[in-house]
This record gives sequence, structure tokens and C-alpha cells, in this order.
Amino acid sequence: MTATRPAGTGSVAAPPDAVARLLRPFALLALVASAAITAFGLAWWLVPGWNPYTTSSSRSLASAVLDPAQFAAAVVATGAVGLVVAVAAGSRGALGRRAPLIAGAAAVLTAAVIAVLGDAGTVTFAGYLFGFSAVVAGMLTTAVLVVRAPRLGVPLLALLAALIAVAVWWAGLTWAGVTTFLGKLGSGLVENALLIVISAVSVAAVLAWTAVAVVAGRTTREVRGFEVWLVRHRRAITVLAALGPLPYAFMRASWLTPWPLFAPAVGEMSPAVLATGLVLGSGAVAACVLTLGLVLPWGRVFPRWMPRIGGRRVPPRLAVVPGLTAATIITISAVPLVLMSLDADSILDAIVFDLVLPLWFWGPMLALAVWAYAAWRRGEHEAGDAGGALS
Repeated sequence: MTATRPAGTGSVAAPPDAVARLLRPFALLALVASAAITAFGLAWWLVPGWNPYTTSSSRSLASAVLDPAQFAAAVVATGAVGLVVAVAAGSRGALGRRAPLIAGAAAVLTAAVIAVLGDAGTVTFAGYLFGFSAVVAGMLTTAVLVVRAPRLGVPLLALLAALIAVAVWWAGLTWAGVTTFLGKLGSGLVENALLIVISAVSVAAVLAWTAVAVVAGRTTREVRGFEVWLVRHRRAITVLAALGPLPYAFMRASWLTPWPLFAPAVGEMSPAVLATGLVLGSGAVAACVLTLGLVLPWGRVFPRWMPRIGGRRVPPRLAVVPGLTAATIITISAVPLVLMSLDADSILDAIVFDLVLPLWFWGPMLALAVWAYAAWRRGEHEAGDAGGALS
């Protein structure tokens, strides 16, 4: 009889061919992103006026300590090294003796991209879009629950109605404020199109290099052992990750009370500013709930009340891809936000800022929580295959 391991431990190395097939798409993404980063650096080197980091209010770590020419050189170097490592990672035999070297180089490149191109605007753009999407999704979910699961949907509808009533009649939210927010969101996306493209390339690069580091690293006993630890402690890690957005959500929720935090007094806040804060706060609440889904039953099987897909198993990628993307966006913006906090009037103000927006904690913890979820689901799948082979 062949020995098998318990489901979800994530401790067994996959066959080399399977790992190579998984590695190549990430290596290709890293290659494309590195080429784009190299092009950015060359353009900023030749035409310094095109460099948005010289005027951005939320500059990257590298742009804050280097002059424009040195910064452009650092961008070119990051992209060029990335091209070499991406080619090596996608070549045949990359998972042999070179696997630890590739994994290490990918980890260094992850940190390099964050340091060179990380910008607080990345999480700002994503926050606005995600917050608006969370509001729309919350309303649609409530409507479906009222029809298909009224025991849950009716109380949720009552809570939603109460929040809207408080926002309108107490805090002063108006339809004009909502439309003004939407108009500014649309115009802001157009005006900052170049920064959004740079942010997208940065996120793609960090995602790709992180994936290369993990996939190549899983050929080593040390990384597989770390995965075992992650899966064993995944509930605690996920709860800690879910705490990340709560300080910000609490701050925005205070705008519906007589004691608004970091905002004008009640009655002095414009409807557009109030709408902006509530949308962003809604996104923070949704982020907390979705993170907890990594360890709750509906992160494994779709709830029965969901039309068409209720009762089916959740494809792991449906949680892993958005989760890692979110963790990347948050982590990329963490260092610039900490740098911004250093400009505060006092050390206490800087500490409060970093506690209300704890991206430095939230991003890495969310990445670990998603990694633990992916390893756990992979372990379930492998154990199921082993069980089928033995039966």
C-alpha cells in the first residue's frame, strides 16, 4: 500500500513537468512586464519630463532618494535584470539545480519593483473602483437574498435601509453628492491614465515574480515546509489579514455618527466628500468579509442561495487570483504611504496615520492568507486524487 498524507498539508512536491507547465505562464508575464518597465525607464532617462514620479505626491521609495537620472537608471536596471531572469525561468531545465537561484532572484525582483515603482496612487485607484463595485454588489446580493434566503436577506435589507436613512437624514448625503463623486472618479481615471498604466504594469510584475518565486521555491524542502506551517495556521493568519481594513472602515463609519474621525464636523462635510468616504468604507468592509471567506465554508462551496452555481465547489483560482492581486496592490502602496506619514506634524500623527491605514501589515498578511488557502485547496485536490487511485 502506498502511504498518503492528510488532505490540505501542501507538503508534497508536484511532478517536475507539472511545475514547469505552471511556471511558464508566470515567466511569460514577468517577461512582458519587465520589458514594459525597461521601456519606461529608457523613456524617462531620455526625456526626464515624462517621468511622473518627479511630480507625484506619493513617490516611490527609489524616486524619493534618487535624482531623476539615477531613478531612471534604477528602473532600467530592474527591467533588464527581470528580462534575464524571466528568460531563465521559462527555459527548459529551469526547475533543476537552478530552481533555488531562480526563486531567490524572483523574490529580490519582487522587492525591487515595489521599491522602484511602488506608488500610493495604486491603492487609491483600486480603492475607488473596488468600493464602488462593493456598493453595487452589496445591493444586488441583498436583493437576491431577500428572494432566495429571506431569513438572511430581510434583516440585511433592514440594516441597509437604516444605514441609508442615517446617511441621508443625519449626515447629509444627497444624490447630487453621489453623482459628483462618480463624475470626479471618471475624470480622475482619465487624467491619471498614465499612472494607472504604470500601476498595472507594476502589479503584473509583482504578481508574476511572486508566483515564480513560490512555484520555483516549492521544489525545495524549505518552501514546502513553510507551506505546511501556513496551512496549519491558516485560520489565524486569515483572521489577522481580515483585521487589516477594519481601522479604515471604522474611521469612515464614524462619519455617520456625531463624532466623525479625520473629517469636518457633522453638517460641515460636503455631500460629495461624504459619498466618497462611504464608498471607500464600504470597500473596506467588503474586503474584510471576502478575506474571511478564505476560511469560511462559502470559500470552498458556493452558498445554496446563489442562482445557478449554488452548492458547487468554488474554483480555487476564483479566490486566489483576486486575492493575490489585492495583496499586491496593497503591498505596492505600503512603503509610499509610510513615507508620506513621515511628513506628519508629529510622531504621534504618523503612528495614527499608519494604524488607520496599516497597508504595511495588511498586504503581506493577505498574501500569506491567500497562499495558505491555495496550498490547502491544492492539498484537498491531491488527497482526493490519491484516494481515488487507492479505491
